[in-house]
Amino acid sequence: MLFNQLRTLRLPDTLTLLGLLCVSFSVYFSFKGLLILAYFLILTQFLLDYFDGKLARAIGGGALGLYLDSFTDFMAVASSVVFGWFLGIDGIAMLIAGFLNLGAASIRLAYFTAYKQKGFTGIPTVLAASVVSTIALLGYLFAQEYLNWFVIFYFISAIAMVSDLRLRKI
Repeated sequence: MLFNQLRTLRLPDTLTLLGLLCVSFSVYFSFKGLLILAYFLILTQFLLDYFDGKLARAIGGGALGLYLDSFTDFMAVASSVVFGWFLGIDGIAMLIAGFLNLGAASIRLAYFTAYKQKGFTGIPTVLAASVVSTIALLGYLFAQEYLNWFVIFYFISAIAMVSDLRLRKI
């Protein structure tokens, strides 16, 4: 059968793939210096992630949906790190914080995929990516001279993703 893999996708999976497209374009637009557009694409993925989860719980997701969602969530964190670099948060501290964010997101998503939960353990990756991107953008817009200090929020983001904090799904 031609395109058999695509036939397994359901509507929630399509929203997830749109979210993946958003964060992929966010990286591209960060490289191009279109930082506001890159930021809004990260936020758009946040909204798509929320709605694909709601829809998947309501009508059921495809067999691949859980894995697609985890991959897209990981890419949201990666795009937020790239976004921070292009805002001007750089240096060895940001390199370490970026690595820690990617590692924390990987661990958190693997844990979430392996162990079914009623709520969230740790801050959801997409929420962490959206919040840290928002804080970084505010630093870029309003506190440019202190921007490199905003790397602290990337460290906090990594810690929050793997913390024992419990949140319920909404």
